[in-house]
Amino acid sequence: MFRAKVNGALDEMENPIELLDQKLRDMDESLNKAKISSAQILGNVHEIEKKMDTAKKTSEEFDEKVKLAMSKGNEELAKKALAKKIEADKSYDSLKLSYEDAFKKGEAIKKKLRELEEEIQKTRTYRDEAAARYNNAEASKKVNEILSNVDTGSNKINLDDIERKIEKKEALAEGLNDLREDNSLDKEFEKLNEVNLDEELKKYQVK
Repeated sequence: MFRAKVNGALDEMENPIELLDQKLRDMDESLNKAKISSAQILGNVHEIEKKMDTAKKTSEEFDEKVKLAMSKGNEELAKKALAKKIEADKSYDSLKLSYEDAFKKGEAIKKKLRELEEEIQKTRTYRDEAAARYNNAEASKKVNEILSNVDTGSNKINLDDIERKIEKKEALAEGLNDLREDNSLDKEFEKLNEVNLDEELKKYQVK
């Protein structure tokens, strides 16, 4: 009864390998979502880089124009060019702050992605090892169930009972054989007492 209850409880337990498979599916899904989000952030980093390059080039171009205007004695034009240069420099500085922030976030996300990928790999390796252990446990459980059924009283074979039955059969066979031999002996004696018809017929012959 106890063994039956234990086996029933084991059967009702959730399959741990199925739980691990579900966990891996969830982790893979999270990884894919994280990759999409990180791709957007990293893409934003590259976009800011391009804008920074543009702002830097614009600043350098207007710097040359300021120099050119001053060399020509056109101070008014030089001021206009300088205003554009300062505007480009401010844009560059603002973009640089955004870039540094986005870059840090991108690096942090890439680190988390690597950690998640490593965790998934560890979980997958553990899943394979756990599956082997679980299958071995299942096989052992089935073997134990078979052996326990063999050991139960209902299936036990009483060798003494079998021996007694065989002895009874042997005794019966010997008894029947003795009867057969006795019967054969009686028949032999009966033959001795049989009437010889030829001899009896001679008695009727005319003398």
